[in-house]
Amino acid sequence: MESLHKPDRVGVSLIVLKPAGVLMVKRGKPPFLGCWSYPGGSMEPGEAPAAAALRELYEETGLVVPAPRLVGKHRVARAALGGRLTLHVFTAPWQDGEPVAGDDASAALFFPFAALAGLETTPQAEDWLARARLALAGD
Repeated sequence: MESLHKPDRVGVSLIVLKPAGVLMVKRGKPPFLGCWSYPGGSMEPGEAPAAAALRELYEETGLVVPAPRLVGKHRVARAALGGRLTLHVFTAPWQDGEPVAGDDASAALFFPFAALAGLETTPQAEDWLARARLALAGD
Protein backbone atom coordinates (compact mmCIF):
# COMPACT_ATOMS: atom_id res chain seq x y z
CA MET A 1 0.00 0.00 0.00
CA GLU A 2 1.34 3.43 -0.94
CA SER A 3 2.12 5.82 1.92
CA LEU A 4 -0.08 8.89 2.26
CA HIS A 5 2.83 10.89 3.69
CA LYS A 6 5.63 12.48 1.72
CA PRO A 7 9.11 11.27 2.71
CA ASP A 8 11.25 13.58 4.81
CA ARG A 9 13.21 16.15 2.88
CA VAL A 10 16.83 16.43 3.95
CA GLY A 11 18.71 19.67 4.43
CA VAL A 12 21.91 21.02 5.90
CA SER A 13 23.05 24.05 7.84
CA LEU A 14 26.63 25.20 8.55
CA ILE A 15 27.53 27.39 11.53
CA VAL A 16 30.83 29.16 10.78
CA LEU A 17 32.54 30.57 13.85
CA LYS A 18 35.15 33.25 14.40
CA PRO A 19 36.61 33.64 17.92
CA ALA A 20 34.12 36.41 18.73
CA GLY A 21 31.33 35.94 16.19
CA VAL A 22 29.22 33.84 13.87
CA LEU A 23 28.33 33.97 10.19
CA MET A 24 24.67 34.64 9.43
CA VAL A 25 22.82 35.03 6.14
CA LYS A 26 19.58 36.91 5.63
CA ARG A 27 17.14 34.58 3.90
CA GLY A 28 16.11 35.87 0.49
CA LYS A 29 13.40 33.22 -0.07
CA PRO A 30 10.69 31.49 1.98
CA PRO A 31 10.51 29.87 4.39
CA PHE A 32 11.59 32.49 6.93
CA LEU A 33 12.08 35.17 4.28
CA GLY A 34 13.99 38.09 5.80
CA CYS A 35 15.15 36.19 8.89
CA TRP A 36 18.81 35.70 9.74
CA SER A 37 19.97 32.10 9.65
CA TYR A 38 23.02 29.95 9.11
CA PRO A 39 23.98 29.15 5.51
CA GLY A 40 22.31 25.99 4.31
CA GLY A 41 19.73 24.38 2.11
CA SER A 42 18.60 21.14 0.53
CA MET A 43 20.84 18.22 -0.28
CA GLU A 44 21.11 17.10 -3.89
CA PRO A 45 20.43 13.42 -4.75
CA GLY A 46 23.41 11.27 -3.80
CA GLU A 47 25.17 14.13 -2.02
CA ALA A 48 26.75 13.52 1.40
CA PRO A 49 25.53 15.87 4.14
CA ALA A 50 28.97 17.41 4.82
CA ALA A 51 29.54 18.02 1.10
CA ALA A 52 26.11 19.65 0.84
CA ALA A 53 26.92 21.94 3.78
CA LEU A 54 30.18 23.07 2.14
CA ARG A 55 28.43 23.61 -1.21
CA GLU A 56 25.62 25.65 0.35
CA LEU A 57 28.12 27.76 2.30
CA TYR A 58 30.03 28.57 -0.88
CA GLU A 59 26.88 29.29 -2.91
CA GLU A 60 25.43 31.61 -0.25
CA THR A 61 28.61 33.39 0.94
CA GLY A 62 31.58 32.56 -1.30
CA LEU A 63 33.46 31.22 1.74
CA VAL A 64 35.39 27.97 2.06
CA VAL A 65 36.08 26.32 5.43
CA PRO A 66 37.84 23.15 6.62
CA ALA A 67 35.91 19.89 6.95
CA PRO A 68 32.75 20.60 8.93
CA ARG A 69 31.90 18.77 12.15
CA LEU A 70 28.37 17.43 12.70
CA VAL A 71 26.72 19.16 15.67
CA GLY A 72 23.44 17.27 15.45
CA LYS A 73 20.28 16.53 13.51
CA HIS A 74 16.71 17.48 14.09
CA ARG A 75 13.36 17.03 12.39
CA VAL A 76 11.27 20.06 11.64
CA ALA A 77 7.56 19.93 10.76
CA ARG A 78 7.05 21.55 7.37
CA ALA A 79 3.34 21.96 6.70
CA ALA A 80 4.08 23.72 3.40
CA LEU A 81 5.91 20.60 2.21
CA GLY A 82 3.28 18.20 3.51
CA GLY A 83 5.90 16.50 5.62
CA ARG A 84 9.04 17.02 7.62
CA LEU A 85 12.55 18.28 7.05
CA THR A 86 15.48 16.44 8.59
CA LEU A 87 18.22 19.00 9.08
CA HIS A 88 21.91 18.08 9.54
CA VAL A 89 23.59 20.93 11.45
CA PHE A 90 27.37 21.31 11.05
CA THR A 91 29.98 23.72 12.36
CA ALA A 92 33.43 24.78 11.21
CA PRO A 93 35.91 27.51 12.08
CA TRP A 94 36.25 30.48 9.76
CA GLN A 95 39.42 30.31 7.70
CA ASP A 96 39.68 33.57 5.78
CA GLY A 97 37.82 35.92 3.49
CA GLU A 98 34.73 38.03 3.89
CA PRO A 99 31.27 36.74 3.01
CA VAL A 100 29.47 38.03 -0.07
CA ALA A 101 25.74 37.27 -0.32
CA GLY A 102 24.83 34.99 -3.19
CA ASP A 103 22.24 32.39 -4.21
CA ASP A 104 19.34 32.42 -1.70
CA ALA A 105 20.91 34.97 0.69
CA SER A 106 20.09 38.69 0.50
CA ALA A 107 22.93 39.53 2.95
CA ALA A 108 25.81 37.69 4.62
CA LEU A 109 27.66 39.04 7.67
CA PHE A 110 29.62 38.01 10.73
CA PHE A 111 27.85 39.11 13.92
CA PRO A 112 29.31 39.33 17.42
CA PHE A 113 27.73 36.61 19.58
CA ALA A 114 25.96 39.17 21.79
CA ALA A 115 24.27 40.77 18.75
CA LEU A 116 22.17 37.66 17.98
CA ALA A 117 19.71 38.49 20.75
CA GLY A 118 18.59 41.53 18.75
CA LEU A 119 18.18 39.77 15.40
CA GLU A 120 15.11 38.15 13.92
CA THR A 121 16.48 34.63 13.42
CA THR A 122 15.13 31.30 12.35
CA PRO A 123 13.85 29.08 15.19
CA GLN A 124 16.46 27.64 17.54
CA ALA A 125 19.36 29.63 16.05
CA GLU A 126 20.78 30.54 19.46
CA ASP A 127 20.46 26.96 20.75
CA TRP A 128 22.37 25.60 17.75
CA LEU A 129 25.01 28.31 18.14
CA ALA A 130 25.63 27.21 21.74
CA ARG A 131 26.00 23.60 20.61
CA ALA A 132 28.36 24.58 17.78
CA ARG A 133 30.56 26.62 20.11
CA LEU A 134 30.83 23.61 22.45
CA ALA A 135 31.69 21.31 19.55
CA LEU A 136 34.63 23.52 18.51
CA ALA A 137 35.72 24.51 22.05
CA GLY A 138 38.49 21.91 22.16
CA ASP A 139 40.05 23.02 18.88
